[in-house]
Amino acid sequence: MCTNGVNTTQFESMIDMADDYVAVGYRWTHKMAHMAADGGFASASEKLHAAQALLADARALLDEAKLCVEEGVTVSNGITAKRV
Repeated sequence: MCTNGVNTTQFESMIDMADDYVAVGYRWTHKMAHMAADGGFASASEKLHAAQALLADARALLDEAKLCVEEGVTVSNGITAKRV
C-alpha cells in the first residue's frame, strides 16, 4: 500500500533489513567483547559492551520507526507518521 507517495510495505521491509544488519553487528560486538575480556583487554571489552548497548538502542529506534509507519503513532521522540 502507498501512503503519501511511499510504498509502506516496501518501506517496512527496508526497516527490517536494516534491523537484521544491526542485529548481526550486535551479536558480533557481543562476541568480540567477551573475546577481549578473556584475552585480558578489559578496557576494550568495556568499550565493545558500550557499543553493543548503542546497537541495542538503534534496534529499538528501528522498531519505533516501523511502528510509526504501521500504525501512524507518535513515539517518544515526537516523530509521527499518519496513514491517510
